[in-house]
Amino acid sequence: MGVIKYLVGLLLFSLFACSGPVDVGPGLAKVSHQFSEAMRWRDYLGAAHFLQQDLRSTFLEQFQNDEDLYIVESRIVNINLNKADGTAEADYLLEYYRLPSSRVKKWRWLQQWQLCREKITQPGIWQIKNAPPPLP
Repeated sequence: MGVIKYLVGLLLFSLFACSGPVDVGPGLAKVSHQFSEAMRWRDYLGAAHFLQQDLRSTFLEQFQNDEDLYIVESRIVNINLNKADGTAEADYLLEYYRLPSSRVKKWRWLQQWQLCREKITQPGIWQIKNAPPPLP
């Protein structure tokens, strides 16, 4: 009789545990905003942590040593979230100028975000999975 109560309790626990919302960690809106802020303040090392590991060195090569690059505005314009497969597309806009010019230019990067989870019981981490296009 004790085994049956245990199994029924375990079944009820698993039903209720699976019916609640899955913890996906910080939302994409918050994470993408943090990426934008890192870019705005030229914290390229901080911004690189939002990219998948294999893309970070390419990203840093493009931005970190460009001492003439000045960021005017950095923001996510739009996010299309696909909750079913844990992916999203974010339209990122960077407004900048590069010395000696003072002309402000706009650069867009359609970012592909992926929710990465090591374990189903832990919250996921959103990361960018595509490299940025060249900055003119």
